[in-house]
Amino acid sequence: MKKRQDKKPDFLRDINTEIMEELMAGGIKDNAAGLAGKLKEVEEITELCGLRFIGYMAKIETPRPQGTLDEVIVAFTEAALNRGQTGDGLCIESFLKEGSKVLVSGKVQTLKDFKSGKMLVFILADFLGLAENAMMQDDVALRGIIAHKPVYRTTPRGKRITDISILVNSELAGKQCSIPCICWQENADEVAGWLPGDKVKLLGRCQSREYLKQTEKEIRTVYEISVSFIKRTGEAGNEIKNNHK
Repeated sequence: MKKRQDKKPDFLRDINTEIMEELMAGGIKDNAAGLAGKLKEVEEITELCGLRFIGYMAKIETPRPQGTLDEVIVAFTEAALNRGQTGDGLCIESFLKEGSKVLVSGKVQTLKDFKSGKMLVFILADFLGLAENAMMQDDVALRGIIAHKPVYRTTPRGKRITDISILVNSELAGKQCSIPCICWQENADEVAGWLPGDKVKLLGRCQSREYLKQTEKEIRTVYEISVSFIKRTGEAGNEIKNNHK
């Protein structure tokens, strides 16, 4: 009789699960983003995609592990800045200098700009503070529902990709919004067979990438969540089936 061997532990899965639970602690149950990076641009705004929003919009740069810089859009109010103050007498202007290193926590959101037709993908911050000594961070944890049929494709370099959209609550519009996510390699293979309505939880990072819009010969920037860990927690239609048993 062969001796039974215990299943090899999946350390990456365990680490990712631990990070996910930590990000979602403190009352943020389904949508959590933690970011540390450098302020690139800051502007004062009174609206956000047609919705009244008195505050600021910023672009924050944060490096990937291999060094490539990602650009993340963050919207925040003075209330978020006040939560980030340390009691050192820093005025708001101290937070808004380009090049300052900041720490952000909040939720990933999307809003459609009906004037341009473009979708804004951003972090709605509930905390923004100076953090000159913080390690660079870019972590997102989401729990939601697949909105559309996953799109599987292969890049010219042979990488396997599946694009999905995850429905989460919209904090500003009072309904749901759809977060674009991109899965790679083995994750892409598995997610490609999932269905709209499936419940998932995932861990990833905010990512930006440029592409050429062929019809307009214009370089555009795509903002999305690059997924490192994803798990299906419920299949579409199961609740309906169970209710009819």
